[in-house]
Amino acid sequence: MTKRRLATTGVALVAMLGLGLTGCGDRPGTDAPAERAAAAGSTSPATTPRDELTAAIEKLNEQTLRVKLDSAMLTAHGVTDPRARTMQTTLTMAAFGEVRMLVIGADTWVKLDGALGEQLGGSRKWLRMDTGDGVMPVDDPGGVKKLLAAVVDVRSSGDRAYAGTLDYTRSGANGKALMAAGDKAKALPFTATLDEQGRLRTFKLDMTPIDASLEQMSVTYSEFGTPVRLSPPAPGAVEEAPAALAAAFSGTPI
Repeated sequence: MTKRRLATTGVALVAMLGLGLTGCGDRPGTDAPAERAAAAGSTSPATTPRDELTAAIEKLNEQTLRVKLDSAMLTAHGVTDPRARTMQTTLTMAAFGEVRMLVIGADTWVKLDGALGEQLGGSRKWLRMDTGDGVMPVDDPGGVKKLLAAVVDVRSSGDRAYAGTLDYTRSGANGKALMAAGDKAKALPFTATLDEQGRLRTFKLDMTPIDASLEQMSVTYSEFGTPVRLSPPAPGAVEEAPAALAAAFSGTPI
């Protein structure tokens, strides 16, 4: 694998995390954050669809949860505890195979199967890297700032349902397809639904303006507050990741 392809893969993963996947891990959960948010909502009710969707997205930084993502580019599922900055997820990419990812604070471990694993020497071990603030930032572990910054407009489309457009160029994603799409990538249609507690339940993004083959990206959030307990892999099952891989996952240009 060339450094360019490696960097593209890493940045793509980080971008997908920022648009909804950061929320994949397990620690003892508590309903306190949700209760506080509900209480705040009762005294200062949202008055516009944007207010309501913003509040729902911001809750992704408050509780443990499970995430499932489906897209033409990759599928993924996992759990996260944003307050503890822990995440565990499994991504499957048709072009590269399966990637298992574990994040605990500034440490990230990945295990690569298929083409990616073969191109990195066929290691069967977890590859450890220090990603610092690159994967789960201290001030935004759930990646909600990227999503909120990308939302252009929002309108109500039903009971706890919303539709609008999203500027994908604000998400931190890059790549040839995104550059070629130009202004089309700045108005991607999306729909979203909330649960009864006002938390984001589903987020669906139409990627076809960028490239017809990308189809729709769909993210589902569930099991809020479920205990998430994560531990590092056993020392004997770990080796240090190649510098190029660490740079890619940290978002560092190569």
